[in-house]
Amino acid sequence: MLGYEYLRVQSMTQEIDALVNTLLSTSRKGLLRGRPVFKLHVETSSAELSKLEEEIGISLPNDLRNWLLAVGYGDIGDELSFRREWLKRIESGQLKGSALFAQDILGNFYAFDASGRIFFLSRSGPTFAEMSKDFLAFIEELVRRDYKLVDWVNALETRRYEWR
Repeated sequence: MLGYEYLRVQSMTQEIDALVNTLLSTSRKGLLRGRPVFKLHVETSSAELSKLEEEIGISLPNDLRNWLLAVGYGDIGDELSFRREWLKRIESGQLKGSALFAQDILGNFYAFDASGRIFFLSRSGPTFAEMSKDFLAFIEELVRRDYKLVDWVNALETRRYEWR
């Protein structure tokens, strides 16, 4: 079984590397020239992420961890931001025990659960929706949608979130 797990992790790492290369090589038209889709805020390290996991009481999904190690905290276009201060444990509701990891331009949050699934949590109302089976699928879909996260979110079927 160890061999299978190693191959699965290697494959996932290669997929993250391919997405990182896509993201870092993509640019958008600006007024005078193209600007990169990803803007680095601050780099991180494996030790810092391990400390963060201890603080929030949940392990980062491997693909999210590898993503952060590869690109650091930063912004994807004007749509989605990754910051260390947004990584917080969710203490109540249907996603209790999960953790927030990113915020979009409208102030909505994105979270992962213990199995790695990615969720949208609305800022404007107590609603949420599952977006993808894992972080890798989340980023792949974001790329496929040309980084238009708000359009994707607007198409989601949300459910009521019970914060109590």
